[in-house]
Amino acid sequence: MKIDIFEVCAGSVQDCINAELGGADRVELNSALYLGGLTPSLAMLKLVKEKTSLKVICMNRPRAAGFCYDDVEIETMFKDAEILLENGADGISFGFLNPDATINITHTKKMVELIHRYRKKAVFHRAFDCVSDPYVAIQQLIDCGVDRILTSGLQPTALQGCELLNNLQFKFGERVEILAGSGINVDN
Repeated sequence: MKIDIFEVCAGSVQDCINAELGGADRVELNSALYLGGLTPSLAMLKLVKEKTSLKVICMNRPRAAGFCYDDVEIETMFKDAEILLENGADGISFGFLNPDATINITHTKKMVELIHRYRKKAVFHRAFDCVSDPYVAIQQLIDCGVDRILTSGLQPTALQGCELLNNLQFKFGERVEILAGSGINVDN
């Protein structure tokens, strides 16, 4: 039986409260949505957990502008993930790419292992939409143990990427959850 989950991308505590009032089951908690979403503060996470009953997936992105990180940024991401998980995050949304637009398997595997130690969900975010070959990338993410992939089908919106989304769901949907995101609203 297929169960639909209503997830909302949220940029504040109030967004999360409103999302729950609107029927959301889960939120992806971010700061700086205008930059594509960055890691939220610990205070934001704690307040969302206090004020709602939502499942909270925390964005783990130290800066805007790409998904290739230096050593200090990577260290920051792992520490942020640990702190967020220790304080109630139900999962972490992250993405590591190499300069050639392929999955950085080493860091992805390590992040998945960290998240799974807490028995939480590992979500590869829309960095997936920047990969050179989505079919190779999705298999690598499955092999790394990623639980969910957030994607718009390599297009600006999920509606524009629906053909690839359908193909990925058909070929890989039994092995990894594919979450369509970007531009989805009540009207579409």
